[in-house]
Amino acid sequence: MSGRSGHNFDVRATCRDIDVIWVEWGRGDPLVLVHGLADDHRAWRKTLAWLALERRVIAYDLRGHGQSTLGAPDGTLTQLAGDLVALLDALELERTDLCGFSLGGTVVLRAAADHPERVRRLLPVATSSRVGRVAAPWYEERARLADEGVGALHPVLERDTKQQFADATGEFARHWTIRRQSTADPRGFANACRAMVRLHAEPLDPDLGKIQAPALVISAERDFLCPPRAGEIIAAGIPDARLEVLPASGHQVPVERPAELSRAMLAFLDESD
Repeated sequence: MSGRSGHNFDVRATCRDIDVIWVEWGRGDPLVLVHGLADDHRAWRKTLAWLALERRVIAYDLRGHGQSTLGAPDGTLTQLAGDLVALLDALELERTDLCGFSLGGTVVLRAAADHPERVRRLLPVATSSRVGRVAAPWYEERARLADEGVGALHPVLERDTKQQFADATGEFARHWTIRRQSTADPRGFANACRAMVRLHAEPLDPDLGKIQAPALVISAERDFLCPPRAGEIIAAGIPDARLEVLPASGHQVPVERPAELSRAMLAFLDESD
């Protein structure tokens, strides 16, 4: 079924054990966007002015985020990546370009490693292939808070969001609205946190060599969550990849530097065309 949302359609597709909400804008070769932790498809809102002029842009809500249902979560990136491939099946996209931000970056990396034949070009943005011994307890604690409910989670998540938008304070209020709505049922957030925790013991690094698609890994100069070093590791592990570091941006690249990010993405896609 579908319903009007602004000038776009929100579409619900049944993918395995969940209903996935996705939206699309523009025309041209398809480009699927995967959002970050606690967000939904609206996290890409500021890039659309550029991307949708040249591409058919498809953005969806991850399992248990936004308006997508939770199903039977198992706390793994393999499941989240499988959801993405199931959505590609529903959209009848045999092979397409994938871009993922932060958590979404790990999802597209996992999908490209597990299903290399489905990925045409790959764009991981402000992400990491591993979770260190300091970050793992951070995710565990937030999963625990989410298990207690929004009353426990939201004050901490609001603080985390303010920290991420320290260099773009004018964007905080709008983005917090998205996050508050997306995590109204916090179980999807908890599931994604547990998937990230697993990257401590089971990093993606050994599987990056399975990726066959050309890749542009995009990092941000002032990203304290997924620093440029994390991008260097990913780019070194993918056979046909290069790294681009966007200057003067913190972690929230799609919101802080949407024009620069969109230009880098489109230049790469046009070049590989």
